[in-house]
Amino acid sequence: MAKVLLVGYIRELLEERDHVLRAAGHDSTVAADQQGALQAIQQNIFDVAVLGFSVPDEERNEIARRLIQANTEIRIVMIYFDSVRNTELADALIPTTAGAPDVLRAVNHVLNTKKRSKSGCS
Repeated sequence: MAKVLLVGYIRELLEERDHVLRAAGHDSTVAADQQGALQAIQQNIFDVAVLGFSVPDEERNEIARRLIQANTEIRIVMIYFDSVRNTELADALIPTTAGAPDVLRAVNHVLNTKKRSKSGCS
């Protein structure tokens, strides 16, 4: 189905999300830090990226910008903890209380919706 990049610093959450996405037929790649995410972006074109709440805002936004530069059609799902600040580049937001099935639903949702224009990506 879709090529998905999962980025986060909490290994257990990444593994759970990866398992659910793969079981649904998606081809997911896991990056446990910013460097891993940037390397994955250089090696692949992703349809969707899921950026976890454990990734600091500045890193998360840099990863999002790089993803958009690599593929202007990419969809970005951001998982937020206590605030939705610095999430302007996201196509969908889900809270940290969402489980792996909710991440799957968000991925499928953004894949089936029209791409919206993002500012600040040039």
